[in-house]
Amino acid sequence: MIKTLHALRFVFIMLIVVSHIVGSSFDFGGDCGVSFFFVLSGFVLSLAYGDSIERGQFKPSAFISRQLSKFYPLHLLTLVAFVLLDIRLGHYYDWQHLMPSILLVQSWIPDDEYFFAANGSSWFLCDILFFYLLFRLAYLWLRRMPLIRLGILAIVVSIVYLTFAFMIPLECVNSILYVAPWTRLLDFCLGILLCRFYDSDKGRQWAKALSGRNATPWELLSIVLLVSSFYAYGLLTPRLRCVALFWLVIPPFLLFYSYADKGHGRVTRCLQHPLLQWLGGISFEIYLVHMLVLRIVNSVCLSIGASGEWLSALCELVLLIPVAWLTKRFFVDKIYVSLIKYVV
Repeated sequence: MIKTLHALRFVFIMLIVVSHIVGSSFDFGGDCGVSFFFVLSGFVLSLAYGDSIERGQFKPSAFISRQLSKFYPLHLLTLVAFVLLDIRLGHYYDWQHLMPSILLVQSWIPDDEYFFAANGSSWFLCDILFFYLLFRLAYLWLRRMPLIRLGILAIVVSIVYLTFAFMIPLECVNSILYVAPWTRLLDFCLGILLCRFYDSDKGRQWAKALSGRNATPWELLSIVLLVSSFYAYGLLTPRLRCVALFWLVIPPFLLFYSYADKGHGRVTRCLQHPLLQWLGGISFEIYLVHMLVLRIVNSVCLSIGASGEWLSALCELVLLIPVAWLTKRFFVDKIYVSLIKYVV
């Protein structure tokens, strides 16, 4: 496990959470966080399963079943909780809007009444499941492609993507560029390519260069890069800033902290602190339950007449971590242990 990346899971999850608490004024947090996790998925899966794929020992059905055992029960639990809470508040869902979420195909429908139905955060799982299905094929294709052909492919894909991005109506940017699995597959493939460089001779040279105590200035530079993207975000059209901007930011940021994990930089030492490692371990649960916690806290605040956005935001942040830990400890882990024996 790369400890720096494990801790950064929590950091980028909190960017997403804060974006949902604050609203559209901090859309950067959600867009940046989602891009980080899609690229990270391609990267860490390639590190974990690359050798078994190369040896022909990778079993896609067992792999997908294992991954579903981790996230699908919690997905169903949060979906049911949202439905029950909304019924209590007098809001009833149309089953045709809920069924795609139950089947994890909601992101394929370019309509926010479908992909944001109930627990809106679960659209991410639909995309991830699609990436899992294509993982072995994408890995073999991208790892074995000659560098010249890979460079030509990157140029062609970039031109096609940008042309398409400026052709679609502006109101479709969110549903097609940000949510749709077939466009977000590019983020996942970037993660696979990142792993290819990480394992290369050049990548090992970079790792050696960043393993010393002189890594702190480079760590600060990487943070400056991320902060700079925040300011660039406000200057760009939604067609570029929701996804394409982060193709220039997230891969080098992720790659740097992968190498820095063995170094002694100050930021790296902070990321390797046991508390951040623990928080990184519950980041998935934070992501899936945070919208539910936000909804419940806002509902309680309204019912007791408590006013103030800062008060509700503080309550949400205070409750989120213990709720996520309890969910992982007493539901996710127990269900996973029960299901995984059938997968094995």
